[in-house]
Amino acid sequence: MLNVDVSASREGEYVDVEVKLSAPVARVPGPRVPMAFVLLIDSSKSMGEFDKLAQAVDVARRLIENMGADDVVAVYTFDEKVRVVIPLMPAERAREKMEKLNKVKAGTYTLLYQALVKAIEDLRFGPKTFFGRRESLENYIKRVIVITDGEPWPYYTEEHWYEALGRSAASYKISITAVGVGYDYNEKILYKLASASGGTWYHVSKLSDVSEILLRELKRAKDVVARRPVVRIKTEADIIETRKLGQTIASLGAVSEVELEDISAGDVVSVVFRLKPKGPFSAEVIVVTEEGEVKRQIAEENIGGDRTATLNFELAGELKKLVEGGVIQVEVLQAYSEEEGVPEHYREKARRVLEKLQTGESKELVHEATTITYPGLMQEAVGGEERTGTVSHPPPLAAGECEITCIETGKSMRVPLPAKLGRRELASILPSDKVDYISRKHLEIFTRGGEVYIKDAGSTNGIFIGGERIFEAKISPDVDIVLANVVTIKIKCSV
Repeated sequence: MLNVDVSASREGEYVDVEVKLSAPVARVPGPRVPMAFVLLIDSSKSMGEFDKLAQAVDVARRLIENMGADDVVAVYTFDEKVRVVIPLMPAERAREKMEKLNKVKAGTYTLLYQALVKAIEDLRFGPKTFFGRRESLENYIKRVIVITDGEPWPYYTEEHWYEALGRSAASYKISITAVGVGYDYNEKILYKLASASGGTWYHVSKLSDVSEILLRELKRAKDVVARRPVVRIKTEADIIETRKLGQTIASLGAVSEVELEDISAGDVVSVVFRLKPKGPFSAEVIVVTEEGEVKRQIAEENIGGDRTATLNFELAGELKKLVEGGVIQVEVLQAYSEEEGVPEHYREKARRVLEKLQTGESKELVHEATTITYPGLMQEAVGGEERTGTVSHPPPLAAGECEITCIETGKSMRVPLPAKLGRRELASILPSDKVDYISRKHLEIFTRGGEVYIKDAGSTNGIFIGGERIFEAKISPDVDIVLANVVTIKIKCSV
């Protein structure tokens, strides 16, 4: 399930050893692992402006609607208090309590640290039963998602508190996804919090983009291939520094063992050790997963002319400087972006950072530099065959054509307008266990006055938008359309 590649290169008196872990996109699905998500919504005064809090509440609804029956979920808000809007409970029950989200109001302060402490503790000990006992979440994939638009205030305002809290979360197998909205939040705090926990941080200029991030993180949790793998190196050489290129990019110090984040289908994570040999070089690399150990031996004679390990070590260092306010060596990034021997996704990362350097937008630049996502990387199933490399973009929609995308599977299909769709037509993109809920004639897509409409084609289980059953409605590409209350699609058309 997890590919392990080890390479080494020499740079002057140092030897750089890279351990690359990758999980192919196309894989045989294993048993579903239940998930536990706690969503923390900043409800401070600034979130009450420009309808931001209402949009964040809609994000919470979308999360709850997309959780599985065996998952658990909670929603808390934080301002001058940490408020439990929906306690940690099975998603089925949470769906029955979503009216509580209507009561969320804006407050004053931003008690981010205190909210994180509560979320971590609740995921650590599990939800309370009717009798006050705790139900263990030991085997769950555990996530905290925090949405904020401002600085923590008036307490716990320094970065080191959040880095320590991230490490604490990681020790309980909890990852934190931190989403900064707008331009007034502290990107260093969110980066350190997410990175230390094995999670991801995002910058968005508007809250309407958060739903897509949330669904992406939900899908990544569903597609976990390896849970918290450990990379260890045994060598007589001195360890100078260890760096990581993964969901976040980080310098880890002179450590011989690294516990990584959960690795999902399509992810690539590299750990690069910089070593100073005392004599002829040799090392043993051990990767520990739930499936067992993988060992690789490296000796002096294995070190050839491939400089990939050194280049990746240098890239991680340059990118890390951006979050710390250091001076970037632009020539290193330029050389790296043109080096054909290194993976294309890292070269593309260097090119995008160089472009962002010209814009002067610090938050976008820092996020670009310290976060890596892998859309369709490694392998992609195409027509029943696998191909390796960068995914080619589909051709643009033709006039009178619609693309229908299933949020749960990420699969899409195209149909000409007008269209009448049901179980048979949609089966190729829907989760196999949801197809039977769809009627033989479920929905129609048509145009009127240059706008796209859908209507119920006589389905048994209905069509829902915003939690309301609809019989006809005008739609746009960003509208979530829920079929039979079990699966969500988006429809994009060229009229």
